[in-house]
Amino acid sequence: MLKPQPKRKEKPFIVDGALPVPRDLLCAGIELDADIEIERHQRMEALKAELGAMAAQGNFANAIDKMMGIVLGLEQENERMSWRLLRALRYRFGRNTEKLAPAELKQLYLALGGDAAAPTPLDGPLVPTPAAPTEELNADGEVVAPIDTGKKRRKRKTGGATVVDSKVERHIVKVPVPDEERTCALCGAAKTVFETVEHQRIEFVPAKVVLHIEQREKMTCLDCRKDVSIAPRTQVPAVIRKVGSSFLAKLLADKCALGLPLDRQRREFDRMGLHMPDKTVASYWAYGTDILSPVALSVTGNVFASHTVGADDSHLKTLDRTAKNGVFRAHLWCFVGTDGTVGGRETVAYGYTQSWNAEEIADWFSSIDGWIQCDGYAGYSSEVEDDDGETLVAVPDARRLGCGMHIRSKFHAALLAKDKRAAIPLKFFADIYLIEAECKAGGVDAKARGEIRRERSLPILDRLDAWVDSTHPTLLPKSPLRRATTYAINQRLFFRRCFSDGAFEIDNGRTERRIRNYAVGRRNFLFTGSVRGGERLATAYTLVDNCLILGIDPRHYLQETIDKLERGHALSRMSELTPANWAANQAR
Repeated sequence: MLKPQPKRKEKPFIVDGALPVPRDLLCAGIELDADIEIERHQRMEALKAELGAMAAQGNFANAIDKMMGIVLGLEQENERMSWRLLRALRYRFGRNTEKLAPAELKQLYLALGGDAAAPTPLDGPLVPTPAAPTEELNADGEVVAPIDTGKKRRKRKTGGATVVDSKVERHIVKVPVPDEERTCALCGAAKTVFETVEHQRIEFVPAKVVLHIEQREKMTCLDCRKDVSIAPRTQVPAVIRKVGSSFLAKLLADKCALGLPLDRQRREFDRMGLHMPDKTVASYWAYGTDILSPVALSVTGNVFASHTVGADDSHLKTLDRTAKNGVFRAHLWCFVGTDGTVGGRETVAYGYTQSWNAEEIADWFSSIDGWIQCDGYAGYSSEVEDDDGETLVAVPDARRLGCGMHIRSKFHAALLAKDKRAAIPLKFFADIYLIEAECKAGGVDAKARGEIRRERSLPILDRLDAWVDSTHPTLLPKSPLRRATTYAINQRLFFRRCFSDGAFEIDNGRTERRIRNYAVGRRNFLFTGSVRGGERLATAYTLVDNCLILGIDPRHYLQETIDKLERGHALSRMSELTPANWAANQAR
């Protein structure tokens, strides 16, 4: 028996405009089965009876909404099927060639910057060569030439010059003046060096693998052949393994900071002359994350103790032979804690769950005593049972803050769906965020920002809520703008609470920005091999991402921390190894 093939996820086809042919031509000559028509009439009669009953009860609004939703769905489905048929006809009978005519090739050549007046070689036009890169190019790659207009113009601010840090290794080659030019041609006196002309060139020296070999002498007595002596080791490692802590630190830092999967790093080592099996590299990754997991838990505890904690998640595919298609959708959660001061330092922690169920995240959120800022995920409001059998809400409404970015994104999606009415709430959001930008530029504290919000932002928010309340009943049930207004109404309490205190942010943007690093890296490694692998990934991202926030080198931090843990470190002093405390010790 043939196994059913998994459905291939087809790339969506974005329709722009109406059908180029009359719809009647696409269904001309098609006869429908009589039995299907009888069944259709029976369904329509049942629908008519249901709508009649709703009208008899005086529930005309719901009856109209239901009928309009059905009609809208049928029209959309009819439109999709018509476009699919038209694409199939074009694929079957349309032009299907990848050849380029000489005229098309010439147009491409001119578009790339070629010269039509230049003679064409026998082998065809050459690929145009761009100008050498300099720091005086604009965004289009063109050299910026000064325009002499006779007026003194203010110098335009550019992206800045290339700066080489002072700790970068420098190779200086001193070129002396030739001997015949070291004496003055007029008086014959010896010249003196007063200045040098420098020409700098930045070169990249690839990384290398260094094999440290300690050869201990073994001595014996050749006469009696009984007394043997072996030289002691210069430094006995705490853990006997073939790679050093610098190797483990590179695996973790490059995967989380640069998005390099383990296999890509293995191939990099292979080009350097280090040939290592895949499973060996994976075992070193597992060992490095397992030994660092207590430090990551300490960081997570510090995040949960913050004044405000922002939470969001992103999916992570996990391999599992027992799951459908051998993979299931897990989630990596990001928590960003702040101390409540405007522009205060952020602390980040990550966690892994096998599903999106509220039961898996309830323990995390019950450990947070401060404010929780999140989006409109329904699991936050779900009731779950704790270990004692008591019912609790994952995120209590009394300590929940909303996110203006998510509310605004729903209206932006409606605008992209060509509903121009969505421009009105977007203008309200633009005015609110302009006030936030002015507060940030002015460097005001939390108290002053709270006063500015009450005086200037709340009146705009009132107009936004009034527009939503007046527009919401007039919209179709499944229209994009109706979904946006519904989301805004459901999140109104939590979003308005953000304006009650200047210590709150009006959106969860800091969490969205922190989890972006993981989302970009996920495009490279695609999935994790197991549930334990997902938990290890959360450990690594917790430590590496905090290093990136603090501006310290993740490799240096991870290498020293692994060495300290292997030599033995008291559990009561685990907080000393967190990235923040480590950076403070380094600064001292």
